[in-house]
Amino acid sequence: MIKVVDKNSSVPMYEQIVQILKKEILQRKYGESGCIGTHTELTQRFGVSLITIKKAIGLLADESLVIIKQGKGTFVKNAVLNDRLDRLTGISNIMSETNITPTVLVKTMRKIETPSYFEKSVKSALGKECYYIARAHMIDNVVAGYAKLYLPLEYGLQLSPKDIETNTIYQIYQNKLGVPLGKGVQHIRASKADKALAEVLNVKLDTPLLFIQRESYGTDKQLIEFMELYFEYTQYAFKIELDLSAF
Repeated sequence: MIKVVDKNSSVPMYEQIVQILKKEILQRKYGESGCIGTHTELTQRFGVSLITIKKAIGLLADESLVIIKQGKGTFVKNAVLNDRLDRLTGISNIMSETNITPTVLVKTMRKIETPSYFEKSVKSALGKECYYIARAHMIDNVVAGYAKLYLPLEYGLQLSPKDIETNTIYQIYQNKLGVPLGKGVQHIRASKADKALAEVLNVKLDTPLLFIQRESYGTDKQLIEFMELYFEYTQYAFKIELDLSAF
């Protein structure tokens, strides 16, 4: 369905256009670097003046969502999350480095029986029961990533939804729980969306996903977090700097 601006709304027309185009960009309607249209095409699409379109496009450019190519049109600026792989992968810190401000939405927080499919060492560290947190990382109401966290009960029971939605898990450990951070190990592989993940990520069943599994430890080498993190495959990329002298 084509969205049009409401000229009787209290929201300025340029802001309405920004929100419509931003949502389309984040939903990958134009791909990674496709053209969203020339100024003339956009004025015809939305039925507004050229000045209104220029203001809307200027705001999108200020947010690093588009680039303007003179004589060609306005193009999506590649907004794929790039991970340099030089530290543990996390949605929040990667987004902050690219000047993207995400919204974290806690889906559930509860005590559960530790999943039986976990490796023996993880099950042993978490115990028979653990604290489960599921949270979605949103950019303008579009899910960019979905994380499942499993914490030892002694830590998880001290947390609130506000803690999780306004801090990274490591900020919480350091600043609220007073737990010094040690090392982490993560495994990265391809996966696909089952029914539950397809619904959460708003993708089709069996859509390719990037799956990251992480174990985090305190300085005492005790497990403080086991995490499963999912990205829709077009939303994420790796960037690796290699030392050629090693070849």
